[in-house]
Amino acid sequence: RYFVVEQQGRIITGTNEKDRTLALNLTENVSKVSGYSELGLLGIAFHPDFVKNRKVYLNYTTPSPNKTRVSEFTFDTDFVTIHPKSEKILIEYAQPFRNHNGGDLAFGLDRLLYIGVGDGGSAGDPQNNAQNHSNLLGKILRLDVDAKPPYIPKDNPFVRTEGARGEIYAYGLRNPWGISFDRSTGE
Repeated sequence: RYFVVEQQGRIITGTNEKDRTLALNLTENVSKVSGYSELGLLGIAFHPDFVKNRKVYLNYTTPSPNKTRVSEFTFDTDFVTIHPKSEKILIEYAQPFRNHNGGDLAFGLDRLLYIGVGDGGSAGDPQNNAQNHSNLLGKILRLDVDAKPPYIPKDNPFVRTEGARGEIYAYGLRNPWGISFDRSTGE
């Protein structure tokens, strides 16, 4: 089965070219995309135990006010459609501009969810977000979706640093729109 994530807020699924089904339509909840835009539905990741729990994670920007939201959703038992009302928001943060929203999601071999977060946009990171440990912009975040809120792993680098956000795993990034892991080493 394949899944196609459309920036406008739809997820299409199927098994071949003729078999296409709308798995989820979030267009009313997602920022409107027009022309060159880095807003919208930007990332998807399937829980490591997806076959058992049917959980999927989405990263998208919301319209007015412009925020990024990372949420958990649950598939129907047929593994084809996603319950739109099953949304559980894991984390949400404001976006100061309409670009550099990052957006990728990936589970590492450690079974933790990694989230690519852009610096918030404009040219040259004018708000110095990427170097600021007290906000989430310009970072890779790492969450334990199987833990209780706020989902922060105890071994994240800034979890015990005063004034820093515990969700931060790496910082100083412009627009990490893609994340990948080496399947054999986990790096």
